[in-house]
Amino acid sequence: MRSTASAQRYQFRNSPTQLHPLQEVLDPITLDELARLGITAGQSALDVGAGAGSIARHLCELVGPTGKVIAVDLDTTLLAPTGILDVYQRDLRTQPLPAEPGTVDVITARCVLEHLPNRHFVLNQMITALRPGGHLVLGEIVYAPVSVHAPTSDDNELIARVVHGVLDVLAARSVDLHWGDKTASVLLANDFDRVRTRWVAETWAGGSPGCRLYADNATQLRDKLLTEGLTHTELDRFAELMADPAVLVRGYQFASTTARKPY
Repeated sequence: MRSTASAQRYQFRNSPTQLHPLQEVLDPITLDELARLGITAGQSALDVGAGAGSIARHLCELVGPTGKVIAVDLDTTLLAPTGILDVYQRDLRTQPLPAEPGTVDVITARCVLEHLPNRHFVLNQMITALRPGGHLVLGEIVYAPVSVHAPTSDDNELIARVVHGVLDVLAARSVDLHWGDKTASVLLANDFDRVRTRWVAETWAGGSPGCRLYADNATQLRDKLLTEGLTHTELDRFAELMADPAVLVRGYQFASTTARKPY
């Protein structure tokens, strides 16, 4: 039986091979959400799970030199503080968010809460940190079936097995792959208004940022996928297919939710 600690550990490293394609895939969605909020100079923002910092840097541009942005992550090696940006290393399973109650205008968190065993507690910290009228921008990868076009039927089957295997490994280790589907209901129960969720899934071609993300996820979870019945040969072939422009695969489904804290 695996330990509770290992089951609740974040399954991916903050490496450029993981975070850079993740940003390329998800940033257009998050930036579109932020553009709808009317963030102005001088406001404050908090980016939870800042990763390689692309959203934190964009928030700095939005709030300008008179604003303040706080970036928080378990691994802050890819984050650099500036005059606008403060960086905090935090293990949110045991440590609080570095924000005073009612002081933040917008909070972003992407692919974070689904990984945390105390996700409701951390979300409540975000809600407490928001000013009345402040906004949440939350996003999670959610479970969805994969569809594939590959050179052979065997390749089609293999890609589907590996992608579903990655999702199954995460689900078996306490990642809630339905959390993004439930976020709107949780926020409505906390009296938020202007609650809106959209689900985004696009096809990814071999060699694209999305397929590089698939390949990296399978590499990082290789040992666990082997225990699920996949072989080294199959995982090596999957890596080749993720670089093949003849491959077209349905990408991860991303649920993006925005909401406003009531006045």
